[in-house]
Amino acid sequence: MGSVSGLWTHPPFALFSLVDLSHQRAHDGSTVDAWWFYLAVYDYALAPQKKYDPLGQEGTIVPVDPYFKSPFIGQNQFRVAQWLENKPKSVDLDSHFFGILDKQAEKSGKVVLCRIGDAHLKGHVVTCLLWDGDTPTLTLGGTEFGDWDEILRSQGNYTPEL
Repeated sequence: MGSVSGLWTHPPFALFSLVDLSHQRAHDGSTVDAWWFYLAVYDYALAPQKKYDPLGQEGTIVPVDPYFKSPFIGQNQFRVAQWLENKPKSVDLDSHFFGILDKQAEKSGKVVLCRIGDAHLKGHVVTCLLWDGDTPTLTLGGTEFGDWDEILRSQGNYTPEL
């Protein structure tokens, strides 16, 4: 369910780049909203680890390595969801909500927001929304029960462009 704090979501959130992005776009995508996005790589040891921090965890610390290349290029939302579902318990990333940078994100600066599970965060179904707001991680961080499904009903499920 939600995090131990009682919130429905638990930042930071994994951010997967499914396309080869410019360094600037990778940097911009990982730094919005006080660094609550972690620009994911295969190695779980490099992800934020659980520890007590009264200020909360951060995602990717800038600057992003100028030679960064996503290991998730060409994969889809289901494959990256598996990475998140298989993360060790020591990794401090939300287990159900994550972001994707796809072709649309590269062109428009938007972010794809995804959820694993149904309205009660049960199961393995993956739904996605193309988010054109300025604050995608604040949106995820403030998501409460029912919010996602209400937006999904109005916008429809989005399929990331590879």
